[in-house]
Amino acid sequence: ANNATMATKPRMRRWSPLTCLTRAPLSQSGLIILESHDNEVVTLVRTNVELRYNGSGPLPLPSASSDSAEAKAPWNPRDVGLSCHVTTHRIVLLDEKDVVGGSIPLPLVQTAREAGGPSWRSPTGSYKIEISTHAWGELSIVFRGGESNSYRESAKHRDDALDAIHKALKRKAWTDKERQMRKEENKASKAIASKKVGVDAIMTRNALRHRENAILADAAFGGENERGAKSTSVMKKKNNKNEDIDAFMREATELIKVIHKYSATIERERAASASATSSAGKGESSGKDTAKLVDMMENMGMTSALSQKQSGSDYHKQLARHLFDFLRHNDKLTKAGGMMTLTDVYCLYNRARGTNMISPEDLIKALDLMKELNLGISKRSFSSGVIVVQDDAFDDEVMAKKLADLASSLDIAGPMTGITVMDVCRSFKTSALLANEQLLSAEQMGWLCRDSTIEGVRFFPNLFKTADFSSYAPSPVR
Repeated sequence: ANNATMATKPRMRRWSPLTCLTRAPLSQSGLIILESHDNEVVTLVRTNVELRYNGSGPLPLPSASSDSAEAKAPWNPRDVGLSCHVTTHRIVLLDEKDVVGGSIPLPLVQTAREAGGPSWRSPTGSYKIEISTHAWGELSIVFRGGESNSYRESAKHRDDALDAIHKALKRKAWTDKERQMRKEENKASKAIASKKVGVDAIMTRNALRHRENAILADAAFGGENERGAKSTSVMKKKNNKNEDIDAFMREATELIKVIHKYSATIERERAASASATSSAGKGESSGKDTAKLVDMMENMGMTSALSQKQSGSDYHKQLARHLFDFLRHNDKLTKAGGMMTLTDVYCLYNRARGTNMISPEDLIKALDLMKELNLGISKRSFSSGVIVVQDDAFDDEVMAKKLADLASSLDIAGPMTGITVMDVCRSFKTSALLANEQLLSAEQMGWLCRDSTIEGVRFFPNLFKTADFSSYAPSPVR
């Protein structure tokens, strides 16, 4: 009876300051989905914070996105155990346990000031940031010192977060989109091309656009052309390192737009090549151009990620979530058969990050946390010592059966030929190291047996596993 009562008990919808904020979309791993079209960037992450509502009475709870009617839980003016993410556009607070996120858009922030700290009445008073907003009134973010729960660390976390918020409010990155649109309309390529017609106008516009993109790249990365030299001279006059970084970000805004445009071009080209019905010559030329563009983008490094200084004590958890999203993007892990060696993951991920690379120790620590975070990917060690990253849905029994079927199919070409590591590499598009481990695992499970000779090692189907000897029955004597 008690079980029946618990089963029919309606789910209570959380009602707190966090759920009353603007909903923050999250990825599969629980990371914030940034507004890439507005060039949003995360500048700081701090953990173990509280969100409090300082007004009287409860905040209005937004309507549920789902059709199912959920009962509303009693109002709780405080959320604990959150992580605070400051971006160029908003302040995002996440409850990683319940996978709930709420954001405070910076255009709605009137003031952000420090509060709390030790006093003669309260020697261990909480360090807080009091935020006055247009939409939710007075809110407070209380810092508890991160994972270490240190009172001294909480003061530093509060000061770092407040500094990041003030910088974002001063820069007003959310207005860059309008500024860039006005700048786009006044570009020379449009002004000159508008005076021409037909094919000449198209060719002139494309030539000028490529020239502007080249100048833009030189200006952002310190080129030697006229505009780049001017930009470099301006940067040298600045003595403050933070101002230099802000100036670089302003210069690179248009470059990011060009990169996103090329990324969209790559996706269109891949989709077109999959269903292409054009001539062989045209398809081959398009494929070469796409491959060249993909190689250029991968070498530039297109994965944005926080540094250890910005993420603080939550760095390895954030890195684990970044790794998950990276391996799930375009089904990298699935296309690799659900398993990749640690070396392959390290090289691919660092190549995507460009100059912001991670160390092998950071990679291992992040992989160790994946099981705890229930991301669906985990680290696995074979008996030989080889470490791989494996999808939790990967089934050793299924892979062993595939290898046994491969050995049987190759035996048809020539009796008792068996399969080698290279045969598995060609058939499953995997590395020799991983193929060897999978063959040894299939042998241990009884699906294969081996024959070691001076020519090497070959694996054969284990007939005692299937009890099917028909393919190897001796031919009748005539």
